[in-house]
Amino acid sequence: MKTAIDNNLIKADLFRILSMGFSYPDQEKCDDIDSIIDDLLKDGDLDLEIQGYLRSIQKNMDYKEILREYSRLFLKGTIPTTETAVCEKMNCVADAAAFYKAFGMNAKSGDSPDSIIYQLEFASLLSVKKALAKNEEQSFIVEDAYQKFMYSHLTELGEKFQAKLKTAEPIEFYNELSNLLVTITKKQN
Repeated sequence: MKTAIDNNLIKADLFRILSMGFSYPDQEKCDDIDSIIDDLLKDGDLDLEIQGYLRSIQKNMDYKEILREYSRLFLKGTIPTTETAVCEKMNCVADAAAFYKAFGMNAKSGDSPDSIIYQLEFASLLSVKKALAKNEEQSFIVEDAYQKFMYSHLTELGEKFQAKLKTAEPIEFYNELSNLLVTITKKQN
C-alpha cells in the first residue's frame, strides 16, 4: 500500500520527467528520463493511463529525432513555452517568481520564471518538500502553496500549451509528454 510520501515522490518524478522532456534535449537528459521511467514502471500501483504515457515516451525516445523536433517546435518559435505567451497573462512572471523565492528556488539569470520548464521543476520541488515535511504544519504550508500554484499557473498553462503543441503535429515523444502533462495536472488539482 502506497503512503502519502510515496505518492508525492512519484508525483515529483513525473514532474521531473516533464521538465526535462520540455527542456533543451541532450543525451544525458534522455538517459535520465529513461531511468526515471524504468523506476516508475516497476511500481505496480501506478495509474494505468500514466503507465501508458510513460511507456510511449520511453519507446519514442530517439535523441536525434527529439533534438530536431525541439528545434522545429521551440527554438524556431513555433510554440511558445512561457505562461505569458501561452496564456496571454501579463502578471504571471512576478507571481511565479514569488512562489519560487518562498521555497528557495530561482530561475537562472536570463531565463523567464514563467517558462513551463521552471513551473514543472517547481511542482516537482513542492512534491518532494511535501514528502519530506516534518510535521502537519509544514505539510499544510507546502500543500497549500502547491494547490495555489497549480490553480494560478500550471493547470491552465498545461492545457493551453498542449493545445498549441498539438496544432504543430509533434512527434509522438512530445505528444505523449503533453498528454502526461495535462493528465497529471488535472489529477493533482
